[in-house]
Amino acid sequence: MNGEGRRRGDRRDLRISKKQKLILTAEEQLESKLGFDLFSEGDKRLGWLLTFSSSSWEDQETRKVYSCVDLYFVCQDGSTFKSKYKFRPYFYAATKDKMEMDVEAYLRRRYESQIADIEIIEKRRP
Repeated sequence: MNGEGRRRGDRRDLRISKKQKLILTAEEQLESKLGFDLFSEGDKRLGWLLTFSSSSWEDQETRKVYSCVDLYFVCQDGSTFKSKYKFRPYFYAATKDKMEMDVEAYLRRRYESQIADIEIIEKRRP
């Protein structure tokens, strides 16, 4: 890589806060070349959502990997940008009647360090 490419990358790194610094994958580098630079700080932007895709990012300080959605936008002036929205993944699990507490206790023991929370909800009937 030549020195000019490194300087351009250094400027991009300054726009991303240290707390949420991202390791740019080959895919993200390509997206940047196509005009979808990551928007993480600065003035608010207004845009129309073009598409989205599942993604992840790693916090460089804690080394934790978070699930997120990449959102791709186009502005009225034709410029484009990408934003990452962090979320906690979830799924539903059905249990036999009156076994909810046992299943919850098992899941909490078995996946102690991997589960953020468990919520027991009643299935809605149409």
